[in-house]
This record gives sequence, structure tokens and C-alpha cells, in this order.
Amino acid sequence: MATSTLQIRVDSKLRREADEFFNDAGLDLSSAVRLFLRQSVIRRRLPFEVVSEKTDPFWSEANQRVLRESIASLERGEGQVHELIEA
Repeated sequence: MATSTLQIRVDSKLRREADEFFNDAGLDLSSAVRLFLRQSVIRRRLPFEVVSEKTDPFWSEANQRVLRESIASLERGEGQVHELIEA
């Protein structure tokens, strides 16, 4: 099988962290990249869920604004008591 070289640029810190992680998992970085590529081709999608390093959406500014408004409404006595409905 013919091979080709793939060159990518990554942040030095990310490279160090990835090297450490994959070494702990018994892989070198080249093997990890080949594994990623192979699984992407087999599955025809990314082989993992893409997540953000940002905090939980609960803490988003929009949600916090709604919560502040709700708290202010309750403090003004405008809230209503209701039964807890578990889903």
C-alpha cells in the first residue's frame, strides 16, 4: 500500500497534551491520527461527539438573564406555586 505524508500545524501546548494522552493510551500521535481518519471513513462522520470547551449552556448569558428576571419576579411576589412535574 502506498503511503503519503500529512503535515498539520497545531499549538505546541495542544501537541504536548495530546502526546501525553495518547502515550497513556498506548498510542503514538501518528497512530492516533490514523485511527481518527480510519474511523471517520468507516463511519462516514466524526467518530465522536464534538463538545465545546465553554461552560455548560446553563451558564450562558442569555440563560442567566432569564434566571435573574425570574428571581426578580419571584422577589416581587409575582410567582405562582405549582406542583413539581418530573419528566
